[in-house]
Amino acid sequence: MKIFGLKSSYIGSLKIKKKQCNYCETNEGQNIIEYGRYFHFFWIPIFPMGRETFGECDYCKKTLNKSEFDFELKKIYYENELKLRRPWWHWFGLIFMILVIVYFILINRF
Repeated sequence: MKIFGLKSSYIGSLKIKKKQCNYCETNEGQNIIEYGRYFHFFWIPIFPMGRETFGECDYCKKTLNKSEFDFELKKIYYENELKLRRPWWHWFGLIFMILVIVYFILINRF
């Protein structure tokens, strides 16, 4: 039974209309999908460990990693990157540990 390790969760996606697929050459559009990886202990997220970004054609379902994006797709991704923000609960364990440490420091002062 694993009590610690890495997990991924869905962060969000961007819908890009009228973008030509380099594989099937249709103009159906594409999606940029992002997942956030985090370290967990007893299934409680402690801190983030990176992101996984994929592009997917709506028509042929061809999937590309972020490193395979063409210039136009990278430009669209970086212009809209702030819309794909990591959720606060990826930091939950670290925030909780800091609050516990601050609590014990304050208790010992008084």
